[in-house]
Amino acid sequence: MDDLMQRLGAMPVPAALSQLDDAVLAGLTERQSEARATSRLFSAAALVALGIGYAGGSILPTPARAAGGDLVIAETALAPSTLLDLL
Repeated sequence: MDDLMQRLGAMPVPAALSQLDDAVLAGLTERQSEARATSRLFSAAALVALGIGYAGGSILPTPARAAGGDLVIAETALAPSTLLDLL
C-alpha cells in the first residue's frame, strides 16, 4: 500500500485538476448570485401579496358579519345525520 501511495504521489497532476479550483469558485459565485436574485424575488412577491391583501381588505364597504343561526341544511332530509344512517 505504501509503494502504491508513493507511486501515486510521484505522478504528475492532470491538467483538469489544476482547473478544478476555477470551476468550483465560478460555480459558487453563480450560486450566490442566484440566491440573491431569489431573495429579491421572494421579497417582491411578499410586497405584492401584502399590497393586494391591503387593497382587497379596504375595498369592502361594510365590515363582515357572522351568518344567522338559520342553517338551511339542518332542516333538509339530506342532513349529515340522515346520510350516516344509510351506511
